Amino acid sequence: MSDTITTSSLAGVAEKLKPRYETSKAAMMPLLYEVQARDGYISPEAETEIAELLGVSPTEVHESVSFYPLLFEKPVGKYHIQFCHNISCSLVGAEPLIELLRKELGVGPGEVTEDGLFSYQRAECLGCCADAPVMLVNEELFGKLTEEKIRNIIEQLRAGKKPKNDTPLTETDEIEDPVLSVNFMVPNGANIKVAEQRGAYTALRKALKEMEPQKIIEEVKSAGLRGMGGAGFPAGLKWSFVPKDPTLTKYLCVNCDESEPGTCKDREIMRRDPHRLIEGAIIACRAFGAEKAYVYIRREFYHEKKVFDKAIEEARKAGYIGDNILDSGFSIDFVTHPGAGAYICGEETGLINSIEGKKGWPRIKPPFPALQGIFDKPTVVNNVETLSNIPYIINNGIDAYRRRGTEKSPGTKLFGVSGQVKRPGIFELPMGFSLRELIYGICGGMREGHLLKAVIPGGCSVPVLTADEIDVALDFESLEEGGTSLGSGGIIVMDDSVSMPWALEILERFYAHESCGQCTPCREGVMWMYKILQRMNNGRGRKGDIELLIDIANNIEGQTVCPLGAAAAWPVQAMLKKFRGEFEELIQ
Repeated sequence: MSDTITTSSLAGVAEKLKPRYETSKAAMMPLLYEVQARDGYISPEAETEIAELLGVSPTEVHESVSFYPLLFEKPVGKYHIQFCHNISCSLVGAEPLIELLRKELGVGPGEVTEDGLFSYQRAECLGCCADAPVMLVNEELFGKLTEEKIRNIIEQLRAGKKPKNDTPLTETDEIEDPVLSVNFMVPNGANIKVAEQRGAYTALRKALKEMEPQKIIEEVKSAGLRGMGGAGFPAGLKWSFVPKDPTLTKYLCVNCDESEPGTCKDREIMRRDPHRLIEGAIIACRAFGAEKAYVYIRREFYHEKKVFDKAIEEARKAGYIGDNILDSGFSIDFVTHPGAGAYICGEETGLINSIEGKKGWPRIKPPFPALQGIFDKPTVVNNVETLSNIPYIINNGIDAYRRRGTEKSPGTKLFGVSGQVKRPGIFELPMGFSLRELIYGICGGMREGHLLKAVIPGGCSVPVLTADEIDVALDFESLEEGGTSLGSGGIIVMDDSVSMPWALEILERFYAHESCGQCTPCREGVMWMYKILQRMNNGRGRKGDIELLIDIANNIEGQTVCPLGAAAAWPVQAMLKKFRGEFEELIQ
């Protein structure tokens, strides 16, 4: 926990926060974290205190506090541990380690040790899948965990010492002329001086001095850059939907809420090369006329936010952010905004609502954000990886970007590989690269004594592939033809030791936990599927369970405000189709 602050200083913090936003309510999330740092949790009295400072009702404050898992309504330990137990971590032994942690601490999830030192909770995903198994101790991430590491960490904390963090740097590979990972292994690459020496902000100068805004849009459209957060929608086309009216206030929202199990690429850009993202975001703002960028960073990315905030200040001091940047007449400001543990806020309108100080319920569309987004103004929401491609395109041109990849999926992509391969990691590869070659070549194949059984190729929401289906190209069109999706590029690999009903239960637990509750089919249906799977895996399967699961999934898909319902249905539909025999064995 950070140093205590006084009530009077909280008022001062509120007055500093409010000018960053267009409504006072939008300052709620960072102010809630100030109170949590002061008190250790957020009490009803603190909710009233914040309500008075922001001019909203205590009910509005409580609505947010009760919605977000990382806002605590009761005290936690001095050292609060979040231990990931989702699919990527579970595949490499998370559960036995969590049991070890329980025994070492002597308390269960949500409880505090008698001395007040420790508490822990199970986390659905910490966004560090290639480093699994992982846990956060307050703001410090520990990866590649073992029993010995956990015991040493607890022992050091009990002794009042800072544990040594020997988590190795996430594995990466260099490709010829990389677009996104070119600075990943450069020492101190997040520093602006190092970044500038390696070409940072040269694309921004070109975009401001040599290109009109419409020319930037056309360049990105012609390059074929697609959204890398999962949807694959053409980025330049998305920008072109924003009204050209110069009198309208417009915004960019940068989506750094990477939280789908298996997905762990944006984190690497933010911590290893933040100036690439900042430069791409500024160019995007110039293209469609935004005057401010809100950068929404998931709360679990403590270190990444610190690195990014420092990079923002470096860019501001260097004249790349602020008024009349580089004497171009163009002005831009950046505001980083913390999330609070809700996967649903990765959906663009859920993200917008969260920044506005509301619970992260996705909005019904239309209206689309390009016309009516944050603070009811035209808004573009772009993913970290998407924006980070833009400097390369501006500097090197359309042909250079399109010379790799496929006609409809040009360029390169960051793939995060987790699970039961010899070498998990983050790898930049040309679109259309072979999934088989990635698993057996770059990642070294399966663990000794095991065979490949299944692969989820695009984050946990996309349909699974069997071992016989991996001769497929990693691009949007090829995977769609193969009955699945590229999604976020999070590749989860499972060997022949894995029970598919067990894996599916873990996936559905995630979606049941992360459903925002707005839509009845998702709120009720996903939890229903999870409970059926839990019961089946506990030896109490019933005749008709398989048909019931299929029926529920079919009635969720396409019936919800946002895609989370479909994301929960697709794994059920695919696994029951391709591994039905394993589920039938669980029927009594």
